[in-house]
Amino acid sequence: MKKFVLFLFFVFFIQLPVWAEETTSETEGKATTSNVKWGALAAAFAIGLVGFAGALGQGKAISSACEGLARNPGAGGAIRTSLLLGLAFIESIVIYALLIAFLTYKL
Repeated sequence: MKKFVLFLFFVFFIQLPVWAEETTSETEGKATTSNVKWGALAAAFAIGLVGFAGALGQGKAISSACEGLARNPGAGGAIRTSLLLGLAFIESIVIYALLIAFLTYKL
């Protein structure tokens, strides 16, 4: 897990200076325009990241609920209620990220 976190750190944060725009003597003092739609890129990144995290959270929740039901079938009602409530919260976070992505992209 530590290697994966370090890999994500290097991929997302170490490469950021590469994207920095340098000023040259021709463009000093002038506003430069870019053809890159940063809002669309940020929206796609947000949807992808939150969708991935939401899917992992839902998978872990369902796995834990099945394990709890296997260990104690008598607590099925309470486990099922907690599971559905937790899945609803996870899904709402993903939907909020989709909404924020749409607002960032200005659709």
